[in-house]
Amino acid sequence: MRLLFLFMGCCLTLTCLAQQPQRTLRIQLSYENADQRLEQAVETIVATGRVGKTASVEYRAGQSVTMLPGFEAQQGSTFLAQIKAVQVNGEPSLQLAAFPNPFEQSTTINYYLPAEGKVNLWVTDAQGKVVGQLLRDENQSAGQHTMEWKPTSLSDGVYIPVIEVNQQRAVSRIVKK
Repeated sequence: MRLLFLFMGCCLTLTCLAQQPQRTLRIQLSYENADQRLEQAVETIVATGRVGKTASVEYRAGQSVTMLPGFEAQQGSTFLAQIKAVQVNGEPSLQLAAFPNPFEQSTTINYYLPAEGKVNLWVTDAQGKVVGQLLRDENQSAGQHTMEWKPTSLSDGVYIPVIEVNQQRAVSRIVKK
């Protein structure tokens, strides 16, 4: 009997490990009938396919969700795509996002730290040149943080906010118009 419980415990552990979210997820599926699905990725989801009339589908990713041309959510279906922290091993991962995006005068940078640490946060242009150092080795507690960025002297274009803490890095993409 003890061997059976040990075997079942191993199977449950393997099942849980196999279901951990991937960093990037590419979805090419059609959801039909009464499918109810939650698709998650730590960083990004890129999707094509179709959500049928009676299906209920949610895409959740930490940095971006992109529906490619041809993606269709039929009338009558329930479809939600959201940028939200995705848990890995029971803990949310390092997250970074900015709103509004695109922005004109300022944008609010939101980030989630899974553990306390020394935070570095900077913004680069599309060529990788640092255009703003927002935080440098600042000790911060675990949890949700917010900072406003007002790049008054920068031209319109694509910018990349980058956050590093505890040997983890997260990036995002924002557009100044």
